[in-house]
Amino acid sequence: MERIWIRGVNQLKAAELLFSYKEDFSPEEYRKYKELEIVVQEDGRYSVWGNFHDDSDLLQDTRKDPDNRVKQLLALADEIVVEE
Repeated sequence: MERIWIRGVNQLKAAELLFSYKEDFSPEEYRKYKELEIVVQEDGRYSVWGNFHDDSDLLQDTRKDPDNRVKQLLALADEIVVEE
């Protein structure tokens, strides 16, 4: 499993990449989070979390990545950790 954290200005870019398909998408909605955390499974599926200092919101449940968004997010990452 791989965990990717994205913070600051890149956080809004990542939110746009991940969620702009939503009809009511607004990047401002994602400013309230300290960071976005993307959890990538061994088989390439991923989930997205909005992290506060002491809690988290699940923004996207685990799903396949046919558009290779995770690869695009790597350029925006502040931290990447691979867990066994």
